[in-house]
Amino acid sequence: MIKKESIENLKNNLDVVDIISQYIELKKSGANFKACCPFHGETTPSFVVSPAKQIYHCFGCGVGGDSIKFVMEYEKLTYPETIEKLASMNNFTLEYEENSSEKKQDTRVIEEVNKFYQKLFVSNPAVKDYIHQRGISDFSVEKFEIGYAPISADTINFLKSNHYNLTDAIDLGIIDTGTNGLYSRFIERITFPIYSISGKLVGFGGRTITGHNAKYVNSPQTKLFNKSKLLYGYQIAKEYIYKKNQIIVCEGYLDVIMLHQAGFNTAVATLGTALTADHLPLLRRGEPKVILAYDGDKAGLAAAFKASVMLSQS
Repeated sequence: MIKKESIENLKNNLDVVDIISQYIELKKSGANFKACCPFHGETTPSFVVSPAKQIYHCFGCGVGGDSIKFVMEYEKLTYPETIEKLASMNNFTLEYEENSSEKKQDTRVIEEVNKFYQKLFVSNPAVKDYIHQRGISDFSVEKFEIGYAPISADTINFLKSNHYNLTDAIDLGIIDTGTNGLYSRFIERITFPIYSISGKLVGFGGRTITGHNAKYVNSPQTKLFNKSKLLYGYQIAKEYIYKKNQIIVCEGYLDVIMLHQAGFNTAVATLGTALTADHLPLLRRGEPKVILAYDGDKAGLAAAFKASVMLSQS
């Protein structure tokens, strides 16, 4: 649990204009700022932000509150998720109760490894050719942060040479220990970073291009990564999901990327697993219409039928 005094300290560091302007365009209007309300459709601005009072209010639909309330409503997050999101946005270190099982995991190492993989992708012509042959544009590569995991020794050397905490790397599912010592969980694979709903990098999906037995692998179960409760691409799609009141669920990473390229920007995917009851709370946020876009083969049709039955009964 986050300490109450830590939350209060965070609140004291928040500026409502600075926070809201990261989501919508605000224009100065006297002592306040105005915009078209992001919570209902309008063409004449009635959404007012007061820097003096540190609140916002819409005279059209009546919504209002402080920085925390805005991010909660806009991002559809829980209160703890919102606090951690705002802390991250403002480089603020939260303090947790010492006996709390929710003590925040240090994720800097996984973020740096993601950057490392992205740089390797850019410098590897064979990997880039493979992605381009699949029809994926450079814009999508950057948007979805596609990377490339090298041989195991290169990832281990990267971690050691930059003095990253190897225990954190193990806890986050980047590396593990075996009979021959440390090894990377992602070897010679195209990587697809996976984010939580609050925008925290929690793991990777990886596709082999060198003939490894498993075509796709995901990060192992960790404190942050539970593939049965995550949807690939959700952090990118969620703004459009709430605006269009629609979510498209497909089978894989490349399906999501290609659908977004084609303009279907509410697409997400399960992580190599069938749709389960654990996915429902995330799918139901904002009560969007759920569209299943699975493969047209026998397995895809069976999975779509099973998912549709579960959705109809939930």
